Parts: sequence; structure tokens; C-alpha cells
Amino acid sequence: MLMYEEQERTAEENYRLMISQISHEIRNPLTYVNSSIQSIQKMHPEVESFEFWGQIKNDLQYMKTLLDGVCTFNSREPLKYAPIDPRAFAFDLKDTLLPELLRRHIPLLIKLDDTYPDFYGDPVRLKQVFLNLLKNAMESISGRGRITLKVFAYEKRLLITVRDNGCGLTPEQQQTIFQPFVSHKEGGAGLGLSIAQKIVQAHGGSIHVRSSLGKGSEFQVYLPLGSAPPSS
Repeated sequence: MLMYEEQERTAEENYRLMISQISHEIRNPLTYVNSSIQSIQKMHPEVESFEFWGQIKNDLQYMKTLLDGVCTFNSREPLKYAPIDPRAFAFDLKDTLLPELLRRHIPLLIKLDDTYPDFYGDPVRLKQVFLNLLKNAMESISGRGRITLKVFAYEKRLLITVRDNGCGLTPEQQQTIFQPFVSHKEGGAGLGLSIAQKIVQAHGGSIHVRSSLGKGSEFQVYLPLGSAPPSS
């Protein structure tokens, strides 16, 4: 029993070390990209009229915030709770992904309730979760396809689902999809869904997958509703 616990602690330490190393490797090129964008705008101010220029800058800032969040989450810092409007949250996800959705010719359908109970969570980390799920959905689709994002209250929980009609997963893949460093797509690091699961669990929620090979996948995220954020 003690040996098993020691192995678990070692695996957890190795996982956190790997996350720290990856975050460090991302930070430098991200800084260079930010500097390049600033230089481009200074030399060519007309780029501000480009349709997606503002979104590019917003997403770059989000990536910087997200990287800081990953490092914070990896060091077991508490979540930063704030009130979240589920409707605004859903449309913000679509706005962030709109250039890529248009490039791939994939429609993103959003289905919402008329009203929602109070909901609190860490906006940056929850955005990380659903951007990951939506990007995975896009990458699973070859040719024509569609993605549906549903947000509704269900038995005192907020249920957010991401459904696609892409390639789907085998039962074996579904068993390992949330394991760190396990990827079922070419070039994948196998960290996105593992981190997403940790963020959801840190909110007191759960994440599940339902999938059929060749027919698509649906990821279901359950998050607790409440009139106030959990006390730290």
C-alpha cells in the first residue's frame, strides 16, 4: 500500500514537472510573437482595419493569461472564482474560434436556455477547457461537418456539451483519453484533455465522453450551480 502511494506521488511530481517544462518552452516563443505583432502594428498601422486583427491580439493576450493560469494550476494555487454569464461565455468561445471555424467551413451551433441560475467559476480556466474541447472537435472533422455547443441547467448543475460529427473514438480510446501524455491524434501532446479534466474536477464537476467510431463524439461537462462561490 505504501509503495503504491509512493508511486502515485512520484507520478504526480513527474507530471507537474513536465507541465512546468512545457510552460517554460511555450513562454519564450509567445513573447517573440507578441513583440512581432507590436512591431507589425507600429510599422503598418493599417493592419488594425483587418477583420481579425483585434481578435488576434485578444487571443494572444488570452494565451499569455492562460499560460500563467496553467503554471498557477500546476502549483496548486486556488481557482479565481467570478460570476459567469453562461450565454456570454458561449458566444465568447465562438468569437475566439470564428476565424478557424470560417477557414474550415465548420458551423458552430449554440443552443441555450432562456435563463440560468447563478453560476460561479474561474473564467480563464473554464475557457481553456472548452476551447480545448471545441478545437478537438474541429480537428476530428474532415470535409463537411458541424459542432454543437449546448449550455443548460440540469438537476442543480450546469451541463455544457460539445458534440461533433467527426471521426469518433473507439471504446479503447475512450478509456484512456483523459490520461496525461496519451494522444489519439497525430502530433498531439496528450495534455489538453488531462488538464481539462483537472480543471473541471477542481471546480467540483465532472467530464465524460460518449463516442461512436465514424459518427462523432460528445463531451459532457457538469459544473455545480450555486448562489455564491465556494469558500477557499
